[in-house]
Amino acid sequence: MSRRIPALMLGTLLVLPALAHDLWLEHEGKGLVLQQGHKYSAHTGSGSLPYAPGFVKSALCLGADGHAKPLPPTRTVPWKSGADCTALLVAVSSGYWSKTSWETKNQPQDQVPGALRSWLSEESVKRIERWIAAAAQPLGDGLEVVPLANPLALKPEDKLIVRVTENHKPVVGVPVAYGGTTRGATGADGTIAIRLRHNGINLISTSVETSLADGKADLRIRSATLQFDLPQ
Repeated sequence: MSRRIPALMLGTLLVLPALAHDLWLEHEGKGLVLQQGHKYSAHTGSGSLPYAPGFVKSALCLGADGHAKPLPPTRTVPWKSGADCTALLVAVSSGYWSKTSWETKNQPQDQVPGALRSWLSEESVKRIERWIAAAAQPLGDGLEVVPLANPLALKPEDKLIVRVTENHKPVVGVPVAYGGTTRGATGADGTIAIRLRHNGINLISTSVETSLADGKADLRIRSATLQFDLPQ
């Protein structure tokens, strides 16, 4: 059985190797394209980085009627969607990772001699396009950052209260980062208030660790990002 590991080091949890890249969704024509890299956070490195076919595991589109529908699977790189969604949730995984004394490999620990630490990486990004009441509830069953009010109506220096959920239940005591910098941890109801700092793309992220006993990794590291754009 998996066991959640307490987040004791808020300043370091969100920069673990499996979570070193940010995810975001960019407009391209009338659709959205999934990007990976460091364009909008405090992390250093390339603005946009490639990913492999099959990186995207699922996508949910929240329609104007308040119902979420899965989008057809595709292995297109980069991943694109032309669906008309009020919110779009994309779940990805880069698979198993193992760290040795000299390198980190994208393989499970049973294939890496001398593995010191290993993990399964699972991530998601949810972009709010237009606000409807249903967007204040979890869209999927995994780890998720849920805005409790319309973020698109805010401006820099306003505060946004978000709730971190997993399987639709609040997650207590997990770190939450804004723009790649940890701002605090969720309270007893899974919420935290984040002060917005800028226009344009805003990213609010969290992560949790759970132990694994599948023989392929010690941990499952899940991360989730909420994305919305404030007018320039």
